Amino acid sequence: MTGLDPASQLAALIRVQVSSLRRRQATGPGIGRRQEPAPAAPAGSPDLATVVAQRIRSVARDDPQRERKAFRIFLETVLLSELGQELVGDPAFVLMVDHVQGQMESDPDLAKAAGDASRLLLKSADGAD
Repeated sequence: MTGLDPASQLAALIRVQVSSLRRRQATGPGIGRRQEPAPAAPAGSPDLATVVAQRIRSVARDDPQRERKAFRIFLETVLLSELGQELVGDPAFVLMVDHVQGQMESDPDLAKAAGDASRLLLKSADGAD
C-alpha cells in the first residue's frame, strides 16, 4: 500500500463511488436529480477535519461502539461534503449511510480498513484536545 493513512484511502474510495453514482444518476431518470452544485461552506466555518474531530470527541470514551461510531461520523462527513449539506436530517440519507456502512463492514478488506481508519480517527481526535 502507499503511504496514505487508512482514513485518506477510504475517503478517496468513497469519493470515487459517489462520483460514479452521480454519473449514473446524470444519465438516468431526472427524478430527484439536482443539476446545481452544493453550496460552499460559509467563510470562517471549520474544515472537515475539525468537524469530524469535534464530533468524534463527543462519543463517550467507554462506549463499546466507539470505533464504529467514529467511522460512521467520518463516513457521514465525507458523503455530506460530496453530496451537499442539505441532506443533513434527511431520513433517506441516514438509510443510505446505514447501507454503505453495512456493505463496508461485510467486506473483510474494507472492514479492516474501516477499523484501521477508526483507530486513526480516534487517536487524532483525542490528540486534538
